[in-house]
Amino acid sequence: MENSKFVDKFAAFAGKLGNQIHLKTLRDAFATVMPLYILAGLVVLLNNTVFKWLFTGDTLTNFQYWGITIANGTLNISSLIIAVMIGYYLAQNRNYSNPLATAMLSLVALVVMMPNTVQVAVDGSEVKSAVSGILPFENIGTGAMFAGIIVALVATELFIRLTKVKALTINLGDNVPPAVGKSFAVLLPVILVISFFGLVSALLFKMTGMNLINLITTFIQEPIRHIGTGLWGAIIIYSLGNMLWLFGIHQAVIYSSILEPLLLINITDNIAAYNSGQAIPHIINLSQVQSFALMGGSGSTICLLIATFLVSKSAVSKNVAKLALGPGIFNINEPVLFGYPIVYNVSLAIPFIGVPALGILISYLATSLGLMGPCVIQVPWTTP
Repeated sequence: MENSKFVDKFAAFAGKLGNQIHLKTLRDAFATVMPLYILAGLVVLLNNTVFKWLFTGDTLTNFQYWGITIANGTLNISSLIIAVMIGYYLAQNRNYSNPLATAMLSLVALVVMMPNTVQVAVDGSEVKSAVSGILPFENIGTGAMFAGIIVALVATELFIRLTKVKALTINLGDNVPPAVGKSFAVLLPVILVISFFGLVSALLFKMTGMNLINLITTFIQEPIRHIGTGLWGAIIIYSLGNMLWLFGIHQAVIYSSILEPLLLINITDNIAAYNSGQAIPHIINLSQVQSFALMGGSGSTICLLIATFLVSKSAVSKNVAKLALGPGIFNINEPVLFGYPIVYNVSLAIPFIGVPALGILISYLATSLGLMGPCVIQVPWTTP
């Protein structure tokens, strides 16, 4: 009875965590932009391998130009894209009637926080000069994704709260076009929110000589990412996510909401570094975890299917394995989870949680020892 109460309370807690509005927003936003990063990874791969095998000279340059333009429109504006998506989905999750307005506002707020003057170096030179009126990719790309997340969340929440203040609503009546009416209804909240972020940007520059992007990256993004995507941090968080399956709760409650956004930042950093010919910065990243801890789905259950075919004497298990093999090859393993079953099956808990952890550990050690290269391409999680 006590065990049943614990399971019920744990399931209720996990359900609340999974439905927490900001974590749910992150999950929705990153799921939406994932195709862009997969595309960016593929073109970077073509630019740095296939095209170099096939072409030389000006022909190579012309083909690589195609890949560079796509990388610039996807990977190198990551923070802008994610800010728009978070503004949109947070408004939807708050049941706000005009999510396009919050998406626009999030983008504007993030750009307002950008520095007016940046240090840039001309191609081929190591000397940097102060230049104004530009947005370098380093401030709007992968390095600023966490800043985009925070600014979008704060701007959207502040905007939605201000729109609920009747004194700030301008009502032009029913005789104007709906689009015009909506715009004027939120005019004052838009002015207040953007002015607030402009004031914060000006004060930061005046008092510290820095901008919010640098501050968030230095003091928030990097410490959290080093902890969450360090070897043991990734293993612990991912294992906790897999443990939820034992209670019939999807591991996305923890993994997709907490760990995956950090892993995604890491793989986009790796793609950008690979594209520019720099050292690959992160061993632990989204592709590494999916490739070595998600073999056959959560719990690396393709291993269980192989073991069933090799040594199992249970006709029931073999029949389930035959049905689960097809989806399992593409990392879809609900037939395994509920067919064996793994849910509420304590005897399978240790390998279900332990094998993926070993996959992360072994692949990390193999990469650290130079036995294989770090992952630099993001592929769909259903890739066999």
